[in-house]
Amino acid sequence: MILKMAFRNIFRHRIRSVLTLASLAFGIFFIIVGIGLNIGMERRIIKIMKETETGDYKLYGKGYFEEKYENIDDRLDFLIPKETLPILKKYDHSSRLVFSGTITDGRYDYPVRVIGGDREIEDSFFKRSSYLTHGSLGVVISSTLAKDLNLQVGDPFVLMGTTAKESLNAIDLVVTGIIKTGGLEFDLNTVLIDLKAAQEFAETDDVNDIVLRGEISPADLSKLEESGVETISYLDELFDLIVITKLKVKVVVILSCIILFMSGVGIVNTMLMAMLERQKEIGILMANGLKPKEIMKLFLLEGSILGGVGSSIGFILGGSLVYYYEVVGIPIPSLARELSTTIPLSDKIYGYFDLKLNLLFLIFGVVIAAIATFYPAYRATQLNPIDVIRE
Repeated sequence: MILKMAFRNIFRHRIRSVLTLASLAFGIFFIIVGIGLNIGMERRIIKIMKETETGDYKLYGKGYFEEKYENIDDRLDFLIPKETLPILKKYDHSSRLVFSGTITDGRYDYPVRVIGGDREIEDSFFKRSSYLTHGSLGVVISSTLAKDLNLQVGDPFVLMGTTAKESLNAIDLVVTGIIKTGGLEFDLNTVLIDLKAAQEFAETDDVNDIVLRGEISPADLSKLEESGVETISYLDELFDLIVITKLKVKVVVILSCIILFMSGVGIVNTMLMAMLERQKEIGILMANGLKPKEIMKLFLLEGSILGGVGSSIGFILGGSLVYYYEVVGIPIPSLARELSTTIPLSDKIYGYFDLKLNLLFLIFGVVIAAIATFYPAYRATQLNPIDVIRE
């Protein structure tokens, strides 16, 4: 009987109930879509970077990772000791020589990051060939460099830089391919060349950057550290990018909580108005034997139904949209990609639909509605049936 009365009371004032439902539905919709897109973006960042840059682990010369932002032009000062290489034989890895240089078109000098690696191993690691937009592997330049320097496959260019012996060097190269991965740093200013060519240019037989797939045993981690190598997981490598996306998630959560709080205030107002309008009815019910706890139960049930319906609408709409974005993605205009400076993006942003997490948001909406109803319900139980019936 109480359930039937609760449903009847909710729809007495349809416009008021619909507005309350809409505010709660929007709050749940906003939090599901906002968090779904941000988590999807974080997962996309990690996927792109693992597939194009970091692998599962990166090995650097001792001291480079802590100082890489201050010593970005001094990569050749942090070479990896050769005694490290036998330890890695059991692992799937790629040894590389990475250093800074410049490309000149005769008028301007463009700073670049040169990655020298074994062509076949690098392609098996990162599927470089699948990211090529023009040409083939060999001397490959990033899409932004090709655009800025107006270079095409077959065009010559001059690479200049400082060697490991701190002398200047220059080499004439010809573009064999243009690459676009979706990774911001990679697509900005990267040049791929063969490892031997890079070592000849830099005047060293060593490497300073090793990418590794899979897990490294604790024993081998200790050996690598003892040999003077820093072993960094992809999560440590991408720490700054992940912090940015997590900060965005926190912003979405705060905004969503504000919206849900306002929805709760709306529910309090709705239920208070309902209580004031129905005082005589409540008095009659109490005079006919309905106990205060049953009056409390009636109001809480009404609030919970409002919360359940509103949260369910937000859950269905938000969840459906995020799932669609997870499958199809959101196309990013080319201008927006070119302006991006904080995160790596490809042609699309993808969402991430987490059923358990979204169900928690739905329950959260119901709980907020029930809590918001408690005060009006308590006020209703304090009414004196004789007084309200006389009025």
